[in-house]
Amino acid sequence: MKKSILLLTLLLSTFTWANNSADVIEARQKAFSLIEDQLDKASDLVDGNDTNWQQLELVAKQLTHASHTISFPEGSREGSKASDKIWQDTTKFEQLMAQMDQGISELYQASQQHNASMAEDGIDKAEKTCRSCHRAYRSR
Repeated sequence: MKKSILLLTLLLSTFTWANNSADVIEARQKAFSLIEDQLDKASDLVDGNDTNWQQLELVAKQLTHASHTISFPEGSREGSKASDKIWQDTTKFEQLMAQMDQGISELYQASQQHNASMAEDGIDKAEKTCRSCHRAYRSR
């Protein structure tokens, strides 16, 4: 009886962790998709003097929130499109994520200052980081 209870407890723990891991992966993938979509939207919004600054600020806030929800905890490898290198070389990966965040932060500041050139630079920095990260850390 005790063995059955122990086995059931272990199976439920494993099942719960698998579901949590799947949830983490799904949330991460949604955040990355949102970032891609919102960077495209931000790029479309920046139009010199005709830029909708209020809308751009909202997009920048959504980008900031999405980038802060991304996590790669140990145990979220299985079923992921992410390369194992993320967990093996966390320093380089974290540097790239910080560069993306800096570009998004620059975009947000630009939206508040109504600075189209700065907004374009922020978008460009974030997008370049995305491409660089995909080449290095995404499994095909």
